[in-house]
Amino acid sequence: MSRIAKLILVFIILMIGLTFHLKNNELIELNYYIDVIDIPVSWLVVIVLIIGSLLGLLASLPIIIMLKRDKMILEKQIKNSEKEINNLRVMPIKD
Repeated sequence: MSRIAKLILVFIILMIGLTFHLKNNELIELNYYIDVIDIPVSWLVVIVLIIGSLLGLLASLPIIIMLKRDKMILEKQIKNSEKEINNLRVMPIKD
């Protein structure tokens, strides 16, 4: 995607977020275990989305690490196989 298209997409997303904030700027009371705060609905939605994204990333982190490790092992095997093939190509044929 070109740089201009990305900028336009980011601008559109920001404008949608701004209109969401302007239409949902009522304060709600958020009760959590320690304290009570008044926060706009739009900020609460943003905070919940960020927390959900971080939890999703944290949940997928072990799988990502395992796959990267497997990839490194397979790349090492490919290098060794390519070395062996190149050595076999250089060896003279014995009758």
